[in-house]
Amino acid sequence: MTIFRLALTVACLTILSACTDIPLPEPLTETVAGQSTKAERLKEISERMRWMAPEKSWHYNCLFLKPVAQLNEDEQRLALVNSKILSIAHFEEKRLAYRSAGSLYRRAADQGIAYANAKLGNILIAGKGVSPNPIGGTQLVQQSAQLDCAFGQYRYGELLSKGIGVKADFIEAWAWLELAHRQGYQDEQKLQKKVEGFLGPVQLQLANQKADTLRHQLDIFNKGPQSQQLIQCITPRNKKPFITRMRACHAMSGTHVGSLIDYRQNK
Repeated sequence: MTIFRLALTVACLTILSACTDIPLPEPLTETVAGQSTKAERLKEISERMRWMAPEKSWHYNCLFLKPVAQLNEDEQRLALVNSKILSIAHFEEKRLAYRSAGSLYRRAADQGIAYANAKLGNILIAGKGVSPNPIGGTQLVQQSAQLDCAFGQYRYGELLSKGIGVKADFIEAWAWLELAHRQGYQDEQKLQKKVEGFLGPVQLQLANQKADTLRHQLDIFNKGPQSQQLIQCITPRNKKPFITRMRACHAMSGTHVGSLIDYRQNK
């Protein structure tokens, strides 16, 4: 028995010695009050949004309204949640799990992420995982366009040019495509030239004036003093109040209840 115990001890020591060569796991992210530090939070947001790389200026209005590096602490907290939702939704869509992707895009859209409105709208228009709903899907794309997302503006212009979910209107279509172009969205160029072929000189001038008018209206809608404030919103679809930005609530034809919300009170 003594010999057995001695052999067992030697074996354990040998195993422990071998384990010293195994690298230790990476240290856990430093946390403050249960939240990642600023640097780690920004890194995680960027990592999750890497599938949209390289970062371009028109992304900002579609996602978090400004470059990730410029988000303040409150904005980072909101962006981190939504970056998780968006990244999962993206890969769900890639693996053709459209119902799951649509549900996640809806969650992000309700938080004011304009890109999610357009993505969900495309799913509904195409009837992927659900019954086709061109009218409802086009309304979601229009909301994305109104929230000044160039991707949504391009897509809404395309739908207007084809009369999908909305009455065809080449002047309106050209104006929305022009707004996308002014934000640096390049995919619209071929379509805008095609739409331009259906417009005469006078109509083209009206379309340009329409684009200028829309630009002015969107600046007021999206950059007004209270447009970014968090509120409790009720929409025709959501009768139960949920928290979102005022601009997103209004884009969804909603109304806000109660007073404005200071997100910092919920830390």
